[in-house]
Amino acid sequence: MLFKSKNVKVFFVLFVLCLLFAAPAQAKMNLAFAHVLAPEHPYQAACEKMKEIVEARTNGEITITIHPSASLAEEPGAIEALKMGTIALTTVSGAPLTGFVKEFMACDLPFLFKTPQEAYEFYDGPLGDELFKLTEKIGLIGLAWWDNGFRNFTNRVRPLKMPNDFKGLKLRLMNSPVHMASVRALGGNPVPIDFGELYTALQQGVVDGQENPVANIYTSRFHEVQKYLTMSRHFYDPSPTFISAKIWEKLTPEQQQIMKEAAVIARDHMRKITNDQEDGLVEKLRQEGMEVAYLTPEEAEAFQNATKDVWKEFEDQIGKEFLTKYMEAARSVGKK
Repeated sequence: MLFKSKNVKVFFVLFVLCLLFAAPAQAKMNLAFAHVLAPEHPYQAACEKMKEIVEARTNGEITITIHPSASLAEEPGAIEALKMGTIALTTVSGAPLTGFVKEFMACDLPFLFKTPQEAYEFYDGPLGDELFKLTEKIGLIGLAWWDNGFRNFTNRVRPLKMPNDFKGLKLRLMNSPVHMASVRALGGNPVPIDFGELYTALQQGVVDGQENPVANIYTSRFHEVQKYLTMSRHFYDPSPTFISAKIWEKLTPEQQQIMKEAAVIARDHMRKITNDQEDGLVEKLRQEGMEVAYLTPEEAEAFQNATKDVWKEFEDQIGKEFLTKYMEAARSVGKK
C-alpha cells in the first residue's frame, strides 16, 4: 500500500506540473486603430509611434493594426464602433463627439486660442480631464489629447479676407452646430458633408469651399480642386484619442498604464510634427498653385467680431455653468 500510495503522489505531482506547463500563455490581443486621414498625415505618425511603444512594452501581448483614410468608418461611425467594442482605438476631431456628449460643443467655439501652446495647456489640464470623464459614460476612455492644429478656409471663388467675402458661398463643414452657426455668422452657407466624400463634393462643385487644418488640406490634395487658402485659424481642432471601454476592461492594470503612457508620448510626437511642418506645407500648397492669404490684424478682428456672440446660441444646450467655466479657463491659458 505504501508503494502504491507513493506512486499516486508522484503521479499527481507530475500531472499538476504537466497542466502548469501546458497551460496556454495569456491570449494576445490585436487592436484596430481607426482614423479618417491619409497615411501621410501626422495622425498616422502618432498612431505608428503608439503602436511601436505598446508592442515593445507589452512584449507583443498587444499589437495594433492601423486603419487610415476612413477605411473602417467615418468619425461618427468609429465612435459608435468603440462604444460597441468592435473597434478598439480612434482619434477624432472634437466636433463628431457633440452628438454624443453635448459639452463637447464648447470645443467648437471660434477664436478661443491664439497659439497651439495655449490649446495644449488647456486640454492637458483639468477641463480636458473633465471632458474625458464625460466620455466614460458612453463607453470611451480618453487616453490623450492629440493635435490637428488650427482650421483654415479654402474655396474656388475668391480670397476670403473679410466677412462680406463669404456671402453666397457654400462651405463644407463637419456636422457641428457650433461650426455651422459660426460660418452663418460670417455670411456663408454651411453644408455638412462626411470627410470621405469631401474631395468629390469639391471637385463636382457641390460646395464652393471647406475648412480644415493645413495638414488635412495638403494630404487630402484639396489644392487640386481649390484655388484660395485663407489662414484664418478660426477653430482649434483638438484630436481626443480614445480606447473602447469594453477593450479597456480586458487589459491588466499594467497594460492600461502602458496604453496611457504610449498615447501621451505619441501626442507629443504628433504636436511637434504638426507645428514643425505647417509653414512648409503652406509653401507647398502655394507651389501647387493655391493663392494663400494671411489675415491682417484688422481682418482677423473683423472675423472675431462677426462670430463673438455665437456662444450665446448654445448656452442652454451646453449648460451655462459648464460653458462659463470652459470659456473662462480657455481665456486664462497663456497668461500665467
